[in-house]
Amino acid sequence: MNVFQVFLVLMLSDGLACHVIINPMLLDASGRDAWITAIAAGVFFVPWSLMIVYIMKKSGQQHWREWLGEHMHPVFSWILVVPVLLVMFLQAMECVMQTVSWHITNYLPASNPLQLGMLLIFICVMLCWWGFRVVAVASGILLPIVIGLGLLVASGNSEIKDMSLMLPILEHGWNPVFRGMIYAGAAYSELMYILLLQHRIRGRMKAWHMLIYSCVIVTIMVGPIIGAITEFGPEEAANQLTSPYEQWRLLRIGQYIEHLDFFPIFQWLSGASIRIALPVLVLAETFASRNEKARRIFILAVFLFYGAATFVPLDEYDMYLFMYTYFMPGVTLVLLPASLAWFIVALCIKPDRRRDSDGGQPQDGSDGQPEEEGSGQGRRASRRSSRSRIGRADLRARSNRIRTSVRTAASLRGKRGARKRKRRRRRLKAGRRRS
Repeated sequence: MNVFQVFLVLMLSDGLACHVIINPMLLDASGRDAWITAIAAGVFFVPWSLMIVYIMKKSGQQHWREWLGEHMHPVFSWILVVPVLLVMFLQAMECVMQTVSWHITNYLPASNPLQLGMLLIFICVMLCWWGFRVVAVASGILLPIVIGLGLLVASGNSEIKDMSLMLPILEHGWNPVFRGMIYAGAAYSELMYILLLQHRIRGRMKAWHMLIYSCVIVTIMVGPIIGAITEFGPEEAANQLTSPYEQWRLLRIGQYIEHLDFFPIFQWLSGASIRIALPVLVLAETFASRNEKARRIFILAVFLFYGAATFVPLDEYDMYLFMYTYFMPGVTLVLLPASLAWFIVALCIKPDRRRDSDGGQPQDGSDGQPEEEGSGQGRRASRRSSRSRIGRADLRARSNRIRTSVRTAASLRGKRGARKRKRRRRRLKAGRRRS
């Protein structure tokens, strides 16, 4: 994957959290000032993203856990990585449960949770089996459609927005803003997952790449919050569990086109499929990268666990209370200290000059590892592929030389035969003259 493809994947995954999942929590915690909360957290998020770029540069964009293991005791490297992997595992499970609950609550009240969960899990299993490259391609197809639909609802409801509902600013002081920043930080801090994908990025990550992405993510979070406040008011918007979905119900195009609330179903499923598949791929690559069979068994085991989680008797509101009270604050309290710990480790470790000379990137133009293999096997496979390419080039050159020599010999034989035929005709003519 190149840098652009990685950002497409992260934008579709993290965009669901920033745009939908965090939205009611910010409105509940900060009220009318929720949009200020998103911007205030973004002020810290943008320079924090540059810290991620520094870590990637210092590690040479190698496999993160293995790079840590090379420079410290393997036990300590696992201690630094496992909490983040656990958060990714729980976020994917939470997304499965919330997606199934949201569908049943809004438009499929008589459906079996197991059936809906199995359909969603089947799509995610196929994405995981096909690998990171297919996830990147799918994100490149789905994300432009999702963005286009978001611009449609934002512009279509512009006539009914009352901007005066955003005032007064800071009516209750800065305490609501600070209270909501812990939820915004949970969504913003998911950017550190790029460190677990950095060995698959083809090309160097630069600071301006990360600045553009972080500003886009802040915009994705602020947009639906402003829309909810200006369309429903701060009190009603805070009472809604999925305010972006309710905004679609207000959309009307002309006199005859309305009830377009089936479009957010596509948006939600697009983000949910990537948000579920990506953590499972990272987990499978970390814990079961030795061979393809072990990787697929691990993926199936994880998704069977997710399918069983859909039987937990929690409705949408109970799940929201759990996430608001425990889960999202816990995500912030794990990811932010983990990112600071990773940054300190990167500061203390001396860079590998040999790696830095080529940017830690593979010389053959590949993604650094084959799509379905681990790091050690990936390097061996890369060397084998390089040797095979050299062998194929030698074979092609040899076959071309043989083909040229054959053609030359054929042309020589043709010239000799022509000369023999001319001599024969001359002899025949001479014999006729004598006779």
